[in-house]
Amino acid sequence: MSNHDESLSYGGYLQRIRLEKRISLEAVSEDTRIGLGTLKLIEKEDQAQLPAEVFVKGFLRAYARAIGADGDEAVKRYESRLKTAGRLSGPQAAAENSNTGIWWKLPIVLVVFAAVIFLSVWGISILQTQPVPKGVVEEQKLSINSEANNHQLQKEAASAKDTSTKIITEKWVLEVEAHQDTWMKIIIDDGDAAEYNLAAGDRLELKAVSNFNLLFGNAGGIEMKLNDKPVAISGKNGEIVTMQLP
Repeated sequence: MSNHDESLSYGGYLQRIRLEKRISLEAVSEDTRIGLGTLKLIEKEDQAQLPAEVFVKGFLRAYARAIGADGDEAVKRYESRLKTAGRLSGPQAAAENSNTGIWWKLPIVLVVFAAVIFLSVWGISILQTQPVPKGVVEEQKLSINSEANNHQLQKEAASAKDTSTKIITEKWVLEVEAHQDTWMKIIIDDGDAAEYNLAAGDRLELKAVSNFNLLFGNAGGIEMKLNDKPVAISGKNGEIVTMQLP
């Protein structure tokens, strides 16, 4: 790994300090209540398997605090890694699109262009040499009008179907009830993250069109229902867990 890559490695940074202090990953998990699997993903920097960015930053600060590292430094490296990954993926995708998105289409475009020219010349020659009977003209007009009417009816039917679909689309309703003090972060439909500090007895009702991404600071301190159906929460009292619903 180059010096530049090392400066962006948040997982390597935390792992190096942990190993220097001879702290086991199991001890970090017990101290932070973060699952052992999530801690391993952080050290491997497995971006595809890690949860949403706002959750990862919270995990990094908790991990750093448990081993005496700088939480701000870990988060800074994480943000730099995300920016670097975004810059690298952009040019690569553009290059792939430019290589594959033009050349294979060129023969098809040429064939279509030649066909259009041929049909245009052939159609003009037919019109110039053969007069169209009046009855045929009237029949063509009727056919065009009929096709236009059918097209309009199809558009109206499709619009009615879309409206009906929108009306019957069911929103997800999530009910959260706290039995112990806890905090919660939530992202609804890929929007901005919201944070709540819940005391025992507090209740929340949240609505979404597609999904919820949740982070709890006390898995054993809450109960949830999704569309009036109980949601199973795998976790112990005081344990930090993430969930995606539905």
